[in-house]
Order: sequence, then C-alpha cells, then structure tokens
Amino acid sequence: MRVLLILAGLALLGGSAWAQASGDLLQQGQEVFEENCAQCHRANGEGLPATFPALNKNPFVLGDPKPVIATILNGRKGNLGRMPGWKDKLDDQQIAAVVTYIRQAWSNRAPAVTPAMVAATRTK
Repeated sequence: MRVLLILAGLALLGGSAWAQASGDLLQQGQEVFEENCAQCHRANGEGLPATFPALNKNPFVLGDPKPVIATILNGRKGNLGRMPGWKDKLDDQQIAAVVTYIRQAWSNRAPAVTPAMVAATRTK
C-alpha cells in the first residue's frame, strides 16, 4: 500500500521524488536480500559456482522481470539445485523490493519492479 501511495505521489511531484522512492525501494530490497538471499547468492551477487547462480550480470535477472518474480514466488528446481519459493514468506512489496535490488545492484542496471507487477504474477 505504501508503494502505491508513493507512486501516486510521484506522478504529482516529479523526478526528484522518484529518486527518493526508488532509493527507499532499493534500501528495503537490500535488507530483504541480506536476510533471505545473500547466504546462497552471496552479498556481492556472484553466487557460488555450480551451486547457486550469480545474480550480477545475469541475463535472466536483467531480462523480463516476470520470470524473475515467478522464480522468487514459486522457487525453482534445476541443474544448480533447488531454490525455495518465498510466496508464503514475503509480501508483494518485499518481493518487488528485492527484485528491484538485484536488478539494480552491483553492475546490474535494469528497471524497477512494482508490487502491482508481483501481484499480477502471483495470481497466475
């Protein structure tokens, strides 16, 4: 809900407010990442070779955000092992924040993700 209010306010306030809101989202995303993801994907986003994939410079992370959101929501089982799903542990705001963080942290530069995007993916 907070993000929706922020986004509505951004339409009225302009670019400087967007930078502040984006910073808040990144800060929250970093906190979620450090608490839930860094143990496997490492704080520097480099992962552990042959065990947990790197998130930094990863085309999957930088591409269409819907598969990234779906992976975080539902987990993934593949060649590198199993990632748990977070849909029952993290809300749409937290998932939007962490996806935005991994898409913009380190050397990554991809657009932010909104809670509305997470909610739409969650319902599919």
